[in-house]
Amino acid sequence: MEPDALVQCPYDRNHQVRVSRLPYHLVRCQQNNPQVSRTLATCPFNARHRVPRGHLRSHVTSCPDKLLLELPPADPEDAARTAWEPPRAWQPPPCREDWDAELSELEEPPPFILHVTKRDLPAPCYSSDPAAPPEGRSPRKSRAATAGPRTGTARPGTVAAGG
Repeated sequence: MEPDALVQCPYDRNHQVRVSRLPYHLVRCQQNNPQVSRTLATCPFNARHRVPRGHLRSHVTSCPDKLLLELPPADPEDAARTAWEPPRAWQPPPCREDWDAELSELEEPPPFILHVTKRDLPAPCYSSDPAAPPEGRSPRKSRAATAGPRTGTARPGTVAAGG
């Protein structure tokens, strides 16, 4: 049925509802009309079908949605073969990866450090010379060698010498 087609509400004959909105309308209209809803029954094959309780058996036998559930199999022999088959255990596909072979291809296995990549690791140093400072920096000098006479303001409440 076309979604924009209009159908009549079973609870209120004055209501014309689009097919796409019918399920929502039926719930609301059922709550608003409790006396009428007690006299109607819902079809077990299609919840949009609301019929009087006395006519439910005849509707179930002639319901168009019932045909979808009761279609006979095309070939009776196929039905007998596919009636019941014991479940098989799931077998995973063969693995195409060999982690041991990949690891042996590496010259030296990289160390494992969480959240650190190989480029984050420092380069190995094979020299016995002390490490040179990074480019753009001068070597560190000790504080005592660079410190001259202390100059500064005296603490409050003290008298500066020579003054």
